[in-house]
Amino acid sequence: MKRVNKKLAAGIILLSQTVTGAAFAASVTLSGTTLDFTFDDADLGLFGTAHVAGDTLYFTPTDFFAQSSNGAGIGFTHETINVQATAHQGYSFSNFGFTEKGDYLMLGSGGSVDVTGQVRLFDVSNPLVDISTSLTPANPLTHVGVPTDNWIAQTSTDLSAWNTANTINVTVENLLLASTSIPNSLAFVEKKFVGLNFVTTPVPEAETYAMMLAGLGLIGFVVRRRTA
Repeated sequence: MKRVNKKLAAGIILLSQTVTGAAFAASVTLSGTTLDFTFDDADLGLFGTAHVAGDTLYFTPTDFFAQSSNGAGIGFTHETINVQATAHQGYSFSNFGFTEKGDYLMLGSGGSVDVTGQVRLFDVSNPLVDISTSLTPANPLTHVGVPTDNWIAQTSTDLSAWNTANTINVTVENLLLASTSIPNSLAFVEKKFVGLNFVTTPVPEAETYAMMLAGLGLIGFVVRRRTA
């Protein structure tokens, strides 16, 4: 009887761990206008809650920052997310754009801040071929003093060669750095917006192609008769 109870208890513990693990790892799909975004909701980390507007997946982080003060050295914060975009039937991918925004503040001398990272894409049906681009701010983050200054980093990728892809995987790596080397100094940088945007193109259906070919054939027949 004791052996049975032990087995039953072990089974309950295993089931509890399985259910608990599933609760922390949930695949979520958000639908845009012409595509769907799928990701693991438990892996968004500092990016926070995901939202969709049109065909843009965006985040508004509230705790994604790096800071250093009084010669403390380098403060470093990073986060990476993975998202899959699946085109709706009748659409193909043509372009991808990425934008992130935030602000920064430096006081005293001997301080610096920076924003960097990488965006990597691949067609899920051909994962060994990918495209990667680096993230750098549009302007150097060098202004010292108050108030805070805004920064923006953007990149885009032409996907016209992947017009037969059904699902594209996007990995976004974000890094924030703040450093101070002497006392009485402050360096702070924060990320406040992240947006992933896909541009798609309608794909004519087979019936449309047939009608176009038939129309071209009819035009050719008429031209030949007129020139005969």
